[in-house]
Amino acid sequence: MTTSIHFIVVVILIYMITINAAAISATVTTLTPPKFPAIIVFGDSTVDTGNNNYIKSLFKANMPPYGENFPGHVPTGRFSYGKLVPDFIASFLRIKDEVPPFLKPTLSENELRTGVSFASAGSGFDDLTTRVSNVIPVSKQVDMFKSYVEKLNGVVGKDKAKNIIGEALVIISTGTNDFVFNFFDIPTRRLEFDIDGYQLKK
Repeated sequence: MTTSIHFIVVVILIYMITINAAAISATVTTLTPPKFPAIIVFGDSTVDTGNNNYIKSLFKANMPPYGENFPGHVPTGRFSYGKLVPDFIASFLRIKDEVPPFLKPTLSENELRTGVSFASAGSGFDDLTTRVSNVIPVSKQVDMFKSYVEKLNGVVGKDKAKNIIGEALVIISTGTNDFVFNFFDIPTRRLEFDIDGYQLKK
């Protein structure tokens, strides 16, 4: 009998500690602002959260089985069954649950404030790579970023926009396609460079 009472008391204490710990954690999460105010992403399919949906390219992930494990079980243009690394990072750092593509026509003000992805599946540092795949090269993603800054200025003002961008987490994931669709497939690049020279130039 005494053992049973002790067991019940221990269970109740553990339950109370768990509830209090959860409440404290929730309070800390609510009170502590995220370390980064926004996330900015450049690159290829590894970080393209759907920009290729809005351009004329064969490189698209807007059909099943893509998106099978994404919230809502719908393809979003991500070359994944679910979320991509930038989504997980943004969620882990409490910036946002998912990183939207910049070309999404219905971007909300909050989405602009907390960052977007400019990445385009099939792209690379070398503009010649994107001529093969008809996607957005990194150089054009930088132009898109400039357009994003103008939009952000309109939403929060220049000073606040400058702070957001200056403190944002920036992710760049690209370069593989330059070899897959360019250096080893297009003879002109191999006539101009060896592998080391190509890597240094690009």
